[in-house]
Amino acid sequence: MEFIILAFEALKERKVRSIFTILMVVVGVALIVGVEGVSLGARKFIVGEFEKFGTNIIMVSPSGGEPIRQAFVDDVKGLPQVEAVIPSIARPATMVSRGISKDCMLVGIEFKYLPLLVPGLRLLKGVYPSEYDSVGVVLGYQVAFESDGSVFADVNNMVQVQIVMYTETRVETIRKSFVVRGIFDYFGSFVIPVDIYAWIPLKNAMKIFDADGYDIVYVIVRDEAYLNETVTYIQNKYNLRAMTAEEIKETIDNILKAIDMYIGAISVVALLVAGIGIITTLYTAMLERIREIGVLKAIGFKDRHILMLFLYEAILIGLLGTVVGIIGGIGLSYAIVKVFFAKIGLPIKPLFTIESFVKSVAMAIGLSIAAGLYPAWRASKLDPVVALRHE
Repeated sequence: MEFIILAFEALKERKVRSIFTILMVVVGVALIVGVEGVSLGARKFIVGEFEKFGTNIIMVSPSGGEPIRQAFVDDVKGLPQVEAVIPSIARPATMVSRGISKDCMLVGIEFKYLPLLVPGLRLLKGVYPSEYDSVGVVLGYQVAFESDGSVFADVNNMVQVQIVMYTETRVETIRKSFVVRGIFDYFGSFVIPVDIYAWIPLKNAMKIFDADGYDIVYVIVRDEAYLNETVTYIQNKYNLRAMTAEEIKETIDNILKAIDMYIGAISVVALLVAGIGIITTLYTAMLERIREIGVLKAIGFKDRHILMLFLYEAILIGLLGTVVGIIGGIGLSYAIVKVFFAKIGLPIKPLFTIESFVKSVAMAIGLSIAAGLYPAWRASKLDPVVALRHE
């Protein structure tokens, strides 16, 4: 305890220098804690998003400009391991209701397959339009309601949809009136953002868009064990991209890991700079306290006592920097989420674990001790006679 008090008093004597050295540790620890908190929160969010959908889904999309043909749908439907094949087509659109416009995605799909694709999706009110309904539409929650909770369009309301179609020779705007048949309850997904979709029967969508193929096809297999087999079949036979939800999740996770490594490298560099600062601070302190060290040795302090005195100073620098750095890192995490993720509508919340805090403490204090070893060793080896004569 006496060594801690002596070390603390020594740091107080060199207050400005000690504060700047501690701040170096603070920066490194704050970066580690802050970025890891956001990364863990993002991973938890991604896992939660994919859990909203079936784990036995394969998403097939065109690899070039050509859409997916009906022949592909018919072929894959015949595979024994396939439970359902769900073709879909979508176009960005502007919906107008009572003179108010709102951007959305107009999606054509066979409604009977929606429970397989999005098991948790439920109608808040109304019904699905029939397969041959040419004017029926079902609105996602964020299409039907404004951000303040007021109604944009309700069941049985008439809405007008404007779709801009681009061809090689011209740009055409299609205007089509629909009757709202139903409204989906809030789902909150960012993988398939169903809340900003307006859904119509697939046959009607193909007719409106004058399409001869599909934008995306969802293949539902009977069991996860058939995923790789089915993906291999599709990729070998057709020039199409086929990905499972797990592959998409792994791709996003790899991106997050790359970001973690990049920021982690910056954090380590910051801590190394802090380590150099600690060496400089303690070595300078040793030079300034040579006579004091001689006095301490003259009154009975051993080499190990002097060594411990300087190491405790290093430990205190690391400990104070870590405590402030952890607090700063938590604040940094929430700032990153608010500045970046909140603006794009991703409700990611930082996640902190005991392991991440322990890792930060171990890294900062371990580096502080390592940085303090040389100045502490030099101080402990000073000849007391020479030190007492030092001016």
